Amino acid sequence: MHLEKVSLTPPPGLATLIEDLGNGENGFGGTPVARGEMNLEQFLQDCLDMLDPQKVRPGFVPQTIFWVIDADGEAVGLVRMRHYLNEKLRDHGGHIGYYIRKDCRGRGYARTALRQVLAEFSKLGERRAMLTVNLDNLASIRVIEACGGVLESTGQEENGDRFGRYWIDLNTVQPGKE
Repeated sequence: MHLEKVSLTPPPGLATLIEDLGNGENGFGGTPVARGEMNLEQFLQDCLDMLDPQKVRPGFVPQTIFWVIDADGEAVGLVRMRHYLNEKLRDHGGHIGYYIRKDCRGRGYARTALRQVLAEFSKLGERRAMLTVNLDNLASIRVIEACGGVLESTGQEENGDRFGRYWIDLNTVQPGKE
């Protein structure tokens, strides 16, 4: 398994991944494709535009999107790595969010993807990464804690869902391939 930066060439399985993600779950937002706001090509261009601070929409920060690619070369997940936090992301959202296709969960993809994206994040010169997670999402909490995440505080979304703010010290983990 490896991470692949988004490009205008979609990897095999991307349509299935986007369909599986739908409008999102557990605090991980869906895509404009699932909402019918963009087609796949527009979405890929939008993902690339998010790298350019001049093209980022107001209220958003630059981010890198990675596909989680399995051993067969198929997209089984995605990771959003935000380059820094604004006030909204500091409250809820954090630096990194990840999603693994439902039929591919429990195989270690999330943990490996998180370790690999932490290595990418450290290249931005950061020393700590914040992730937020729905407190009912025990599998994701285990992933974050396995990668060195420490619960700092909790919060509550407008819909009543409770979430935790976890910080990972990049100096104490060995982010990368397992």
